[in-house]
Amino acid sequence: MTKGWDRIESQEGFAGAEAFAAREVRPVLARISRDPINPDRQKRIIGRFMMAPFMLFGVTFFTLDLFLPDTGFWEFLQFLLFPVLFIGYMAAGLFLMRGRLAKLFVEAQARLALKAEAMNRITAPLGLKYVPAPGGAPKGLEWLSQQSWAPAILREATVSLNAAGGMDEAVAIVRSSGLMVEANTYVVGTPAQKAKYHAQASGMRQIEDGFEGRRAGLDFAMFEWVETVSDAPDIRHLIIVLAAPMPLHGVTHLRARKTSWPQDPNGAPMQDVDLGPKAFDSLYKLRSSDQVEARAIFNPAVIERVIALAHGSPFRAVARAGHLVFDFASEANRFNLVDLITGAWNEETLHQTYADLAEALALVDTLGHAFMLARKSDTSAP
Repeated sequence: MTKGWDRIESQEGFAGAEAFAAREVRPVLARISRDPINPDRQKRIIGRFMMAPFMLFGVTFFTLDLFLPDTGFWEFLQFLLFPVLFIGYMAAGLFLMRGRLAKLFVEAQARLALKAEAMNRITAPLGLKYVPAPGGAPKGLEWLSQQSWAPAILREATVSLNAAGGMDEAVAIVRSSGLMVEANTYVVGTPAQKAKYHAQASGMRQIEDGFEGRRAGLDFAMFEWVETVSDAPDIRHLIIVLAAPMPLHGVTHLRARKTSWPQDPNGAPMQDVDLGPKAFDSLYKLRSSDQVEARAIFNPAVIERVIALAHGSPFRAVARAGHLVFDFASEANRFNLVDLITGAWNEETLHQTYADLAEALALVDTLGHAFMLARKSDTSAP
């Protein structure tokens, strides 16, 4: 349920938010172009264009499977043709719709710039910086745009996303934590091969809506990455990166009982950690490559505060290499101020964006308090 303006304004840094939004943010949003007749028309057109090559690929492959002899050679040929046909049909679809894609890209790029301007006006009173595309373009898009047959629109999209990027250090920390690889993925191979797979998989992720700055004496970085799920809504992961309260030599994983363990790219040997309190054990599981370090991080005061974090949502955390990284999963599309495809926005999306930011920053405050980080940061502040 969305917080009312009064509850948003009661949070630190949000006093007068409703009046500020009317005065400073709405004029920026009013400059965003949209289809005045049918805002969803572009989405439907693109959907039809992309569905046609996919269906043709399916028909072609089914026909080959039906009529080709059922021998080892032809099965091997089908195996080779599968990626070739798929890429060929999709490339043909992109080629046929290149004009409309180019128009859509130009419009989306302009909307992204205006969204960034509006978001930076929202975050300015909080002393925070907004980054539209943390880490820049996904590595998969960069590779695709470099292919000789790739349409120019993909190269332009890559350049645009890299220009809107930033927060490279925070993104690298999260990628190396293993939290950006699907929990049900298991890689067989040497440690080097596993590390390479994790780097490639995490590099493919769609990352958006980054925030960084200092709050109550605590430096933090925060963004969302999108996990695509077949035949189900996407899962959006709110990531918060904080400095650890002490030097770390091992790796420690924390998870709520309703979710799965993070992946460890380096394959460190892990052991379950029993902290004792049954209230903690009923909500969370803890494992570490360094039992002493894990118990130092999760001292009795921290345990008590972490228990209060359980609100029924999937939650994971990784402590390694001097940082604590937290992952909160949800189907909710946070910070969805503007639909970049249609240009649609309204009072509800503006209000909800404020509510999302207030809730996320309250989470930063809670984590800083739970792990006793804000006090540590205050003592080291200039």
